[in-house]
Amino acid sequence: MGSPLILLLLLALPVGESSGAAPTPTATPPPISALLNGVIARDAQTQGELKSMTYDEQVHTERLDAAGHVTQHQDLRLIVRPGAKQELEVVSVRGDHLPADPDEAAQEAKGKEMQRRQQTLDLKALSTRFNLTLQGTGTDLGTTAYIVAFEPRPDQPYHSQTEKVLNQLHGRIWVRASDDTILRTEATLLHPVQVAWIFASITRLDFHYELPVGGSEYGPAWLQTFVEVHAPLIAIRQRQRIDMTDFRPRAPLPLAATGLHSR
Repeated sequence: MGSPLILLLLLALPVGESSGAAPTPTATPPPISALLNGVIARDAQTQGELKSMTYDEQVHTERLDAAGHVTQHQDLRLIVRPGAKQELEVVSVRGDHLPADPDEAAQEAKGKEMQRRQQTLDLKALSTRFNLTLQGTGTDLGTTAYIVAFEPRPDQPYHSQTEKVLNQLHGRIWVRASDDTILRTEATLLHPVQVAWIFASITRLDFHYELPVGGSEYGPAWLQTFVEVHAPLIAIRQRQRIDMTDFRPRAPLPLAATGLHSR
């Protein structure tokens, strides 16, 4: 799967030197530069292929109290058509904060689509933000994968809230040795990040993405995030899981929709 949402593309391969303790090797890792180039090329290929496909996305969101109890929840089902004029189509919304009518649901989808496009960052450009350590190889995912640790480079500039958060992320990724596909990404914040609100900061961000072995190079795949934001007199704790399933070739548009007419 390519980068479906905010942190999937954000957690790209950084550039750095190979060092540090490594798991017991099962294959000889390539040089870091070659591995990076392979992952970037693989991601670009996958993103191009996804533009001719459609898939389903289920988003389960929970708001939690300080004790970890769920206080609100929402289940959102979407159809995703990457690269299309309308990328997201709301199938259903259930739980708290339901849209009042279908028009409102459509506006919500449009807002999510705009947010998605704003947060889709170039993998090659992102790679310059991190230092990378190749830790070795492992087979715990059911196939041989290179295990890569990444740390943010100090004093990186930022031009958006997303980039500001990126500058504080560190973690590990697992890259399938046979085709440079990212199978798993885990990341957390090094330090709290002040956000747009006055005196508010993201104090915790946990991210986990997984593409299980045995499916296609696209999916099914899933990602889960936990975010905690603190401001004076308020704290927001949110957990979200996104499941991406049923990747299929996109049906061609009817002739009437293309402006062409059969003879």
